[in-house]
Amino acid sequence: MSAGAISRRRALALAGAAGTRAALLPDAGLAQAVVGTDIAAELPKGKFFTAHELATLDEVAELIIPADTQSGGARAARCAEYIDARLAESIDPLWRQSWKDDLAEIDEVSIEMFGRPLLAVLPAERQKLMQRISSNERNPKENVDHSFVTIKWWVAEAYYTSKIGIHDELKYEGNSFIDEFIGTDVEKR
Repeated sequence: MSAGAISRRRALALAGAAGTRAALLPDAGLAQAVVGTDIAAELPKGKFFTAHELATLDEVAELIIPADTQSGGARAARCAEYIDARLAESIDPLWRQSWKDDLAEIDEVSIEMFGRPLLAVLPAERQKLMQRISSNERNPKENVDHSFVTIKWWVAEAYYTSKIGIHDELKYEGNSFIDEFIGTDVEKR
């Protein structure tokens, strides 16, 4: 970790504290100013995404695949970092911009619903936001519906190609030596 970087634990604590403070402030504009100042100054920037965009993607990813008793979620699998790295490698400016637009649309819907961007709303509000943006997943109509489908697909890709997704969630044990191939009895078919 570089000298200027902060730990994930500290970043999440700052995001949570800022969100709680923002929720308690009566003026939404003031809440956004407080959240924007604290989070943007403290969170690490991605290879492609800004600190705010990376934190938003990380939160959406964790809401899509949360940690449970069997395995860590998308955050533990570092899905947002994986997606950020793929976008940093891309030479397609339209695809890269579409991701920035997707994350901005999620924040816009959150502001529409709660007066604050995703990172500044309470956990129950985040669940309501996710219900809203995923409601047309099978038949996307609005831009934010398409954004959710894209993000969900990439989060699943990142998760199920990670060690946590493959080994902890899917219980894949890798190639193993078989002493004897039992085969199949073709006469019983």
